[in-house]
Amino acid sequence: MAEISAKRKTAAAEPADVTPPASGEIVLENRYRLLVGSRLPEFDLGGAEAVTVSDDRNPGDALFARVCAPDGLPRLALINNLKHMREAKLLRPIECGTVPWPGTKGGRIAVVFQTPEHGALFPPGHESIHPMQTDDIRRYVLGPACLTLGFLTQRSLTHRGVRPDNMYWDGASRNSILLGDCVTHPPAAMQPVVYEPIESAMTPPLGRGHGSVRDDFYSLGVSILALATGKVPLGGMKDEDVIAAKLKRGSYAALMDGARPPFGLRELLRGLLADNPEDRWGMEQLEQWIAGGLRTTVQEMRLGAAERPFEFEGKDYSNFRSLAHGFGMHWQKAGKAIQEPGFEKWLSRTTTDGPTTERVSMLFSMRADSDKLNPDQVAQASMYLDSTGPIRYKGLFTMPSAMGVVLADAFARKDMESAKAVGELITGGLALKWHSLQSARDQIIYEAEVKELKMMQQLLRHSGPGYGIERCLYNLNPAYACQSEILKGYNVLDIRSLLPALEKIVSERSELVTVVDRHLTAFIAARIKASIDRLLSALELAQGDAFMTKLGMLSVLAAVQQKHGPNELPYLTEWLARELEPAIGRIHGKSLRDQLRKRLNAVSSGGSLVELHNCLNNESSIKRDEAGRKKAMREFAAAAREIGQLESKEFHESAQRLGWRIASGISAAISFGTACFVVFL
Repeated sequence: MAEISAKRKTAAAEPADVTPPASGEIVLENRYRLLVGSRLPEFDLGGAEAVTVSDDRNPGDALFARVCAPDGLPRLALINNLKHMREAKLLRPIECGTVPWPGTKGGRIAVVFQTPEHGALFPPGHESIHPMQTDDIRRYVLGPACLTLGFLTQRSLTHRGVRPDNMYWDGASRNSILLGDCVTHPPAAMQPVVYEPIESAMTPPLGRGHGSVRDDFYSLGVSILALATGKVPLGGMKDEDVIAAKLKRGSYAALMDGARPPFGLRELLRGLLADNPEDRWGMEQLEQWIAGGLRTTVQEMRLGAAERPFEFEGKDYSNFRSLAHGFGMHWQKAGKAIQEPGFEKWLSRTTTDGPTTERVSMLFSMRADSDKLNPDQVAQASMYLDSTGPIRYKGLFTMPSAMGVVLADAFARKDMESAKAVGELITGGLALKWHSLQSARDQIIYEAEVKELKMMQQLLRHSGPGYGIERCLYNLNPAYACQSEILKGYNVLDIRSLLPALEKIVSERSELVTVVDRHLTAFIAARIKASIDRLLSALELAQGDAFMTKLGMLSVLAAVQQKHGPNELPYLTEWLARELEPAIGRIHGKSLRDQLRKRLNAVSSGGSLVELHNCLNNESSIKRDEAGRKKAMREFAAAAREIGQLESKEFHESAQRLGWRIASGISAAISFGTACFVVFL
């Protein structure tokens, strides 16, 4: 097989994803220069590192970038929306893209922002600030926040990062604020529990989901309370204690903690901190309050408040919502507790409203004759008790819109039990069940989410390569790197970076450990933006046959190169050509085999997987060879039949009789001729 030229080897050894030095510049979109050595720790956020940025077109602009962690999950769809939302008062992302970064192979996602003119309203790490006056909060905080949340609401988007240490003073006179970063981390992942509504506070940070704008209004209410008092409510308390306080007393009472509300803010705080999302103030009420025309007091929600508590696992639970949380925390024992007569009596005594009564009836109808409920039934029981709360299944707490993030986290931690649980939530219909229990208004809001869940169900029903839980992982997380063991150590975030990474691996190791795994095929299927179902079906049919599986994967990789490039992959092509050379043995015609072998030698050094695929998987050549084989078989069969007939006993007897007849005829002819000759003489 032809060797790769030295010139081509040199070019291939310098891929675009070479790890940069620890200092210097990395250019994003041919314009923004990220200064690697110029760290800005004051702008770091979680695992996203901040660095200075210079703009070639506008050198005077003060910019910085947050470079997401290798396993980070930025909100790419939101970034694309916010880039064009110039009127909004927020730290708007200017540009976003994948860049090489020191210490990692492959890329990391960087998001460029305008540097705020001033610091945060509540600087990170500070325990207290000087309290703000009500009029200042009304003019400088509420007005800009409402404007921004209004823009987001119009586009069915959420911020999910509203808190005082993520708000910045804006303008020379500091007469406005900017809402901070909401794109470099999953929704609400950076929010302390105190700023989250009860339903999302009960989940781990990654399980909160994008929620609705009502969650942002709740966070705004807690932020206003913090700014008005100069301290974070319930500061110093553990997360579980904060949740317990909110569940027991309601958010408003728990956050006030016995103190009087700041002057002029009582109605506002009650409205924004309402635990019933349907009662919580929205844009209309806020605008009326700012204008001075709203004085409505919201009553705190008492969901299933009971005169006597229900004891479970050593704790007393006084309402449905807190008990649902307890069942989720101790799901193995909840199945038995739900079946006990004492639980039924407690439910019957509990004061409920109409919708809650209906859900309790559904819970009763679900109870079985067995001594305990299974995990699916326990999860449903928790939903009936707390319909707006998270899904609680086998110790997993998540809002439905966060299942993609939870799944990514499970794979990153190699926690296959949690990954399996997410798959079961989708296939078993529990996630869809949660949506069916929401209000009519929310069901409209979550319509796209339901549609996506149904599509995930279809992907999970098919177990072949390119489908299953791995396909869901990449479909639900468009910014998640490919987790294939083949790419271990490489942070391949997008489809265009996949083949260059494989090329680099082959150039360094002279081979791939394997050419097929479920993550690689699922990543390609989710990112290629083209239908490759036929190729995946062929790959599934080839399972169990290592050689045919490689041949099927070549077709998939060729489709990637044809769609996304690059044009030349000399190392990968040559290695695959060498591995797949036995494919020529499938050809029966010697002359066609010789032709294909010559073509393979030429293609192997050309760097084109497409041409290699056309050479080894050429349907017209295979059909022509198959037609020739069948014709030869027919001719052989006909010849074999003829030979068989010639060698058979019947043929010999028939030939002998024919010989006798011929001999008799010849003898008679000779006798007749002799007689005629004698007479003539």
